[in-house]
Amino acid sequence: MSEAREVSVPVKINVSEIKRSHGLSQRLRLEDWGSVAELELTAPLVVDLKLTNVGSRILVEGNLQTRVRVACSRCAGDCDEWLDVRVDEQFLPQDSPELPRGEDLDFEQLSLFTYENDVIEIDEVIRQNLVASLPCRPLCAEACKGLCARCGANLNEKACECEAEPRLDPRWGPLAELQDRAQSGTV
Repeated sequence: MSEAREVSVPVKINVSEIKRSHGLSQRLRLEDWGSVAELELTAPLVVDLKLTNVGSRILVEGNLQTRVRVACSRCAGDCDEWLDVRVDEQFLPQDSPELPRGEDLDFEQLSLFTYENDVIEIDEVIRQNLVASLPCRPLCAEACKGLCARCGANLNEKACECEAEPRLDPRWGPLAELQDRAQSGTV
């Protein structure tokens, strides 16, 4: 299936056909997924996923591609980041005995998704994979000068009026004098 999708309607994929036999699969391809909660997309989200019966689980693998608006970690200005995300997730039926129960869950068990009535809702998989792939410290440009630590001016846009050298808190004066004397060799 390949088409554009309108916003906020969860995509439900019926997997009853591929559950009939181990190894059967189906493809989900959308050229414009629509919106994703918590993210500002600046380019269409291309979704290309393959759902495969791997026994007791449905394996969802493929790629997501889009551009996302984020805040620069230095100047807080808007910048766009290209995301090309590899998806590799597993779904278990809600009533599966393999589904972990209790409080002592390991990472693999926590990363499982569930489905019921042979229907997988794929939206949360897409959202989680996109959010997890966002850069920790995005930059609008490698040469971004950031914000002035004193007045908050964006140094990419203008020079600020702050003093070049920070004023010393007067309580540190005696220590600064001792340091100056030590450097000049008069201590």
